[in-house]
Amino acid sequence: MEFLKYTCTEKTYNEIAAEMFVSPRTIDGYRNSLCEKLQLKSRTGLALYAVKHGLVKI
Repeated sequence: MEFLKYTCTEKTYNEIAAEMFVSPRTIDGYRNSLCEKLQLKSRTGLALYAVKHGLVKI
């Protein structure tokens, strides 16, 4: 959930990694895992999914 919240911001993946105290590779893993499970292709798709399903508020 925290990763999805940051995905909906203008922060880069490196900035998100620093905020979450993890490596950029971990962030890539989060993104890839979510995209695969949700059958999405991009960060934009993740953000749209999160907003449409009420997972984050903008």
